[in-house]
Amino acid sequence: MGGDFLGYLEIEDLSFQYAGSEKKVLNNVSFSVNQGDFILICGASGSGKSTLLKMLKPQLTPSGTKIGEIYLNKENLSTIPDVFSASKIGYVMQNPENQIVTDKGWHELAFGLENIGLTPSEIKNRIAEMVNFLGIPELVEAQTKDLSGGQKQLLNLASVLVMRPDVLILDEPTTQLDPIAAQNFVDILVRLNREMGLTIVLAEHSLESVFSLVSKVVLLDKGQVIFSEEPANISQGIQSSKLDLTRFILSLPSAVQIYLESGQSGKTPITVIDGKRFLAQHFSSRRDKQNKNKIQQVKNNQNTSVQLKNCWFRYEKNSRDILAGIDFDLYEGEIFSLVGGNGTGKTTLLKVIAGIQKCYLGKVTLFNQPIKKMQQLIGYLPQNPQTMFIRDSVVDDYKNYLLNQKVDEQEQQKLIEKITDALDIKEILTEHPLDLSGGECQRAALGKLLLADPQVLLLDEPTKGIDNYGKKELIRLLKKLSLEGKTILVVTHDLDFSAELSDRCGLFFQNDVLTTGIPNEFFSHQTFYTTAASRISRETFSELVTTDQVIAAYIEAKGVADE
Repeated sequence: MGGDFLGYLEIEDLSFQYAGSEKKVLNNVSFSVNQGDFILICGASGSGKSTLLKMLKPQLTPSGTKIGEIYLNKENLSTIPDVFSASKIGYVMQNPENQIVTDKGWHELAFGLENIGLTPSEIKNRIAEMVNFLGIPELVEAQTKDLSGGQKQLLNLASVLVMRPDVLILDEPTTQLDPIAAQNFVDILVRLNREMGLTIVLAEHSLESVFSLVSKVVLLDKGQVIFSEEPANISQGIQSSKLDLTRFILSLPSAVQIYLESGQSGKTPITVIDGKRFLAQHFSSRRDKQNKNKIQQVKNNQNTSVQLKNCWFRYEKNSRDILAGIDFDLYEGEIFSLVGGNGTGKTTLLKVIAGIQKCYLGKVTLFNQPIKKMQQLIGYLPQNPQTMFIRDSVVDDYKNYLLNQKVDEQEQQKLIEKITDALDIKEILTEHPLDLSGGECQRAALGKLLLADPQVLLLDEPTKGIDNYGKKELIRLLKKLSLEGKTILVVTHDLDFSAELSDRCGLFFQNDVLTTGIPNEFFSHQTFYTTAASRISRETFSELVTTDQVIAAYIEAKGVADE
């Protein structure tokens, strides 16, 4: 038993390294979680968040060397019976597909309960209660393969909650959800915490929707706890730290970033309404209408690279149409991002353009040639990047691919160095792809695509598991590729990424691409599918949609006011 226990869940001097690796993923991690806390674990890609969460769930603990102890309600986690820890520690994974094990909603909800030996009547009662609480009766009889990403994640959450856990652990559960589904999911977590008293430990890169709702923010960096603060005290924690926290600051909510750059003192704004009031306080008598120098302009190059004409697609003969008469053009050197709800057909559109799926009516061309003749010019990054690897290390996979392309060893080395430098992935080249964090795997998979030097890049949720600093690095790389003439189509739920990256954006709805426009016009005219920066600033600075744009406008306006 440990010493003085301050919390319900206690992590004491926890260190861990994976089997076969010399690097410590966790290094003397210690912190407490009180009963009823809502804890946010954040940090850069590869900082150890996912590994830490898996250590809190014995059934998921990876193989490797562990030092230190974890206690749940004063009992050592390593000595707690499996049946108890399986039910009392709930775990929701990042990828909904990885957690679903049965064919039907009801079976999924009953699976864990059957394994702990409950009677049929108790199982039915628990399921009925949970389905009513979450408002998901339509999922009970549904086939799991037919559910959208948001529905699958809700089903995963429900199947964990029917076990009546004391602690709920979630590893980036909203990363594959559209913004509205993600907010609904977060709202449910808040209800579970505040109404049911459930203790929650959540790892997230996207802090905007959860930051103001949690009890405490724990920052990890290279496997170490940098600080643990209440959200309202975060600016003091940053300002008092002797470390360079630039990477963490970039992941904070827009309101906090604007405040930190403003140089003002006083209470830190952490929500959208706080941010609106902060700007109104300093610019109450001034509305800025001249921000055109900060707004993206449409590229002049209008040479069509990808064209879809009257494209119709369905997966089975008698099923519904996923694409319905789509007419859609992409231009050379353009970056186009497509947003919209889960299950609307965005991924299907990418697969049709990639030639993986074929329209039953209409045609798709690349540089005015049928797509089947031009597939070698297309690079496709799927939602699950692990599927792109077939070897035991990233570098072996790269070399195997280049060998099949008949690239000699000297040229192989040059290409691999060029790609790994651009993506900052040298440190993970010798790692097994399955051991990488979500963000590391995304970058490694993108690197494999770039080895082929494709003319068209189709990226399906490329920011999954990547922190905001990593996103900015990815944006710089993709913009460089677009300047080289490459056409890039991105499907994303990350609206901030879309706003900063894109030349044009589009909303996918009812089997078609709607409402296309440059990001500043597109997002400033949306109410729900928009950025926090736009919501904060639109009454003070017009048509600004990224945090950087708002900060620049603030600094410029402040300078004018001070003259």
